[in-house]
Amino acid sequence: MCLNTKNIAESYIYKTMISIPSIITIKVKDYRISVRGALGTLTYKLHESIDVQFYDTSTLLICINNFDVKNKALIGTTRALINGMITGVTTGFTKKLQLIGIGYRVFIQENVINLIIGLSHSVNYILPMDITVTCPSQTEIVLKGMNKQLIGQVAADLRALRPPEPFKGKGIRYIDEIVHIKNTKKK
Repeated sequence: MCLNTKNIAESYIYKTMISIPSIITIKVKDYRISVRGALGTLTYKLHESIDVQFYDTSTLLICINNFDVKNKALIGTTRALINGMITGVTTGFTKKLQLIGIGYRVFIQENVINLIIGLSHSVNYILPMDITVTCPSQTEIVLKGMNKQLIGQVAADLRALRPPEPFKGKGIRYIDEIVHIKNTKKK
């Protein structure tokens, strides 16, 4: 049973409603929420103090079982995670990386990304099962998947192999990332 269900319109809980597209099925059982869509299924374990209920057939309501400042902070996080799951199983997520530097190249062999990034050896990165990768050119990497956290983690791991350096901007960066170049010392 949700707290403050009488005054939903006056409460902060009203802001946490999530609209559910008709092509998605959501199941909530034993503090686990499962979202199934066109691209697959994602599950998430809810905190014991958070309750997820259906307000009507196309709206999901997230509320608190036990009011506490810590539990109040969990509502926004839970709402964002469930909303990300809904987006993930319908359209999916994409991250694009770019290799900047002379001789920097990328090759894909099944689920392994082979990177030549200015080191004395090439770097092999093994992808998780839920991630697909394409290379439109030798210096671009496009990661696709339905799990937003996993896509972001793989992109961050690849970027950490050779982050952009501040003097020439060489390295691996996100497509929309702006690297501020420092001035060199002048005599």
